[in-house]
Amino acid sequence: MAKTSTPRPVRCYHCRHPFEISAKAMTVSCPKCSKKLLVEDVTISNTHSVTRLQTCGRIVVKPKGRIIADLIEAHQGIEALGIVEAKVVRGGTIVIGPKAKWQGDCHTPSLTVKLGAVINSGHFVVPDESPGN
Repeated sequence: MAKTSTPRPVRCYHCRHPFEISAKAMTVSCPKCSKKLLVEDVTISNTHSVTRLQTCGRIVVKPKGRIIADLIEAHQGIEALGIVEAKVVRGGTIVIGPKAKWQGDCHTPSLTVKLGAVINSGHFVVPDESPGN
């Protein structure tokens, strides 16, 4: 008897449409807007400079990692152990680790800042209850 994978809920980061995908999926297209979505977790181990980094999964910035972006969106949350220089919107739970450095705005439903973390600047909205979260 073949095992079936349990579907998992995701939300399109383009149009905010909620739907379910296979637990093994890495990329999908939104059934409403037809735009491609990244659904896997993203790990940043070194310097990564982009305009946007969006995923339906998680983003982990390792201790020697650095992300520089205009916008970061990670529906399953962000774990910052290195340096984050970005505006973060509609993320899941955000954890800023004890040696992390943060610079930029943050809109999140939940935030944990560990002792020793450095927040250089930014406007934080916690909990973020804007539409689409």
